[in-house]
Amino acid sequence: MKESLLICSGETTAFCGLTECPRRHGPKMQSAFILFFLLPAFVYAQRQEQLQLRPDILRFGDGVVYTFTSPARWDGKDWLVLGGLVAGTTALTFLDEPVRDFWQGQDNQFMDGLERVGYHYGKPYTAIGVTAGFYLSGMVFKSAWAKETGLILGTTLLTSGTLMSVLKNAAGRGRPAPGMDNLEFRPFTDSPAWHSFPSGHSSVGFGISVVMARRVESVPLKITFYSLAGLTAISRMYSDSHWISDVGFGGMLAWFCADTAIRRMQMNTFRTVRRNNTLVWNVYPYPGGITLRASVK
Repeated sequence: MKESLLICSGETTAFCGLTECPRRHGPKMQSAFILFFLLPAFVYAQRQEQLQLRPDILRFGDGVVYTFTSPARWDGKDWLVLGGLVAGTTALTFLDEPVRDFWQGQDNQFMDGLERVGYHYGKPYTAIGVTAGFYLSGMVFKSAWAKETGLILGTTLLTSGTLMSVLKNAAGRGRPAPGMDNLEFRPFTDSPAWHSFPSGHSSVGFGISVVMARRVESVPLKITFYSLAGLTAISRMYSDSHWISDVGFGGMLAWFCADTAIRRMQMNTFRTVRRNNTLVWNVYPYPGGITLRASVK
């Protein structure tokens, strides 16, 4: 933005901006023109703002912290949802034994193949590979969608994985085994046999699927992603590695982290930057007077 003022002398006709000044104007008139033309430039310079993309590493860190601290911002509705999740998990414990008995009677080659698919889909190396694959491909092919998907996946899987690990150790629930009751606990035990609750595979599988299903528009793709998560849940019960309540809670944990990450990434894409502009004055000679030009930089 630029404003200019031509200051006249003697009998010379002066032009200030686009307005013709009267001839033989006095000091008061000159002061009025100076104020009229330069004040808008000054005010503009003080208020100029622009939006900038936040660096990805900062957005990722912000998303992780925001997810972990979400309970501090919950209202009554959120706590009601948590209460429903706890109640639902408790109700599932009554189905632990019957569901386990059902899957123990389904041993066949076809189910063995499905179990392998679900098992690998819920492994940490799948989480790392999918996250890195989307983000790096977004960088290479200049795809903002792929980069954003990678950021959301990374935020979701890191937060859900951390919460899952903490809960596994704190709960110390025994895995299904001959003679093992579904309500046996040994908190803070190193043995994997007492790390049943919640299901880590289900947390990874549902974390990937919820994010991807929300990021695509195609209904067949949405069904495919949720089906893969379902296979992961089935594989953990079919292999007698988890109770159904472990699987249900792990899936809901992943959904919470994914939903929070998606909403936060939409909020922290840009930041407002205020520019500290200055006025630079330039004086140009003019027959019978001078031109005084103010430039905002």
